[in-house]
Amino acid sequence: MPRNWNPFPTHEGKSTSVPYTKQQLHEFFKQHDKDGDKLLSKEELKKAFDDLQSRTPGFRAWRAMGKADADGDQHISQQEMEALLDYAVGIKYPVKA
Repeated sequence: MPRNWNPFPTHEGKSTSVPYTKQQLHEFFKQHDKDGDKLLSKEELKKAFDDLQSRTPGFRAWRAMGKADADGDQHISQQEMEALLDYAVGIKYPVKA
């Protein structure tokens, strides 16, 4: 998928304010697993929330860990991804054109 891919095209120069879907966020977070270990560290989450244009990416990463890191290992595993996605979907980050 191209880096600037947008499943919600703009019309007549107007951008949409449609929030990311759970599936889109899943792909987005997978792309932020920079070391390929299939875990998301707090730093990888912070970068992801920054790329989502969060005003407080450090806080969002900390909060996501609190919501999703069930085993307390400071990483979001594949088993914990659903809770992360539920948290992120609830924030309703808009898709950027």
